[in-house]
Amino acid sequence: MNYPNKPKIINIMPHGPAYHYLPDEKPDFWWEKQDGSWLGFWTREWPDLLGEAVLKETNQYDWEVWQPDYRADKIYSKYLNTGVTHKLFPAHEKKYGSGAFSEIGIHSQSLITHLSSIREKRIILQLHGFPSSFNLELIRIFGPTKKFPIFLLTHGTIAAPVRELFGIHRPLTYLKLLMEQKKYSTVLQYADVIGGQNRASLDNIRMMYSGRIEKLNMGCDFDFWIPVPSHEIKRDVRKKLSVPENKTVFLVASFFVSIKQLDKLIKSFNKLSNREDFFLIIAGCGDKSATNYLRSLIKELVLKKKAIFSNFVEGIHLRDLYWASDLYLSVSKSEGCSVSVIKAMACGLPVITSPVGGTGDMMKEHGVGKFIPIKNYNKWIRVISRILDKEMPEPLDLRLACDAYDWPNVVKRFIKIFGDLCKKYYGEA
Repeated sequence: MNYPNKPKIINIMPHGPAYHYLPDEKPDFWWEKQDGSWLGFWTREWPDLLGEAVLKETNQYDWEVWQPDYRADKIYSKYLNTGVTHKLFPAHEKKYGSGAFSEIGIHSQSLITHLSSIREKRIILQLHGFPSSFNLELIRIFGPTKKFPIFLLTHGTIAAPVRELFGIHRPLTYLKLLMEQKKYSTVLQYADVIGGQNRASLDNIRMMYSGRIEKLNMGCDFDFWIPVPSHEIKRDVRKKLSVPENKTVFLVASFFVSIKQLDKLIKSFNKLSNREDFFLIIAGCGDKSATNYLRSLIKELVLKKKAIFSNFVEGIHLRDLYWASDLYLSVSKSEGCSVSVIKAMACGLPVITSPVGGTGDMMKEHGVGKFIPIKNYNKWIRVISRILDKEMPEPLDLRLACDAYDWPNVVKRFIKIFGDLCKKYYGEA
């Protein structure tokens, strides 16, 4: 069915393209400027992937992703073959707040002006990320007199400032927490819906917001991310990657940032280096400093042919890493709902994880996998040792994983919300 005058879902990102993670790689789409410098974007950003999945299920909406970019000197726009339009807007740093409680964040007056020019049209403003000073400013500007719905999608795990009051802080910190709680509670009331990815986030959002809250998470394609079809294929994949056949293979696919605790994980495996029955695969990307640091930590294991340290890969190359593995590891201090864990579940792998995020909630609910504490690193070693001694945890049932995380099932929840918002503001779903 064709829909005339379709509502447009405007997704606004709270940050620019992650050039620093892949400094030597051109993005999926890029433009060269007159001075010889370049800018662009990667299509694996959450709003792009979500838009692709939504537009596969319905043609009822148009979908745009707006991203502020320090490199942009004008608005750059690209229509993708997924149906998504991705735009880059000129941006600069701005000081938000004043005095001791001020902070520096990204800001785009060009984006604000562009949004103002279409405020009378049929749009849904979908803001990604919280707390983001720029997103909060957008809500302050457009919220009090808005003629369109505002849908805030939080990423990661959200903490209400008031919860931190029970800790031990300096006096100024208590004041800052109280001011943040008041600021968030005031501004967020202009949102029509707020989405959180796990139970902890939903509880914390409720401490700041009295409106509609929905549990919403990312997904993956369960037609692509599947268990390795046969032992023969697994053997062939391992041979291609130079992974030994007779080892228990652990996989981590992650950004190289401190919250992921990959340095602590590598150190734990270094303490097990006298064992001959494991193989560790770490794949991902980060800035040069973080990448070089992790590479130096894992060097001994790589030289002993007990580990691979891989650059960022995706698609079939990433799936090969999952197919070559026996278990997936996630030791992050905090997660919203880990997509790398979701892919492990889709591939039928058991998961060892810290007790965080929506995937952690799912594992607890169904009594599968293995949990390790966030900071007790000696316990990590004991858990890994027991697994190597053949105490293999159970994977999540594929039917449960598919119901929760397969893209068509994920986007049904979003499409329901979009329909409700259109009916409320525009008189039709």
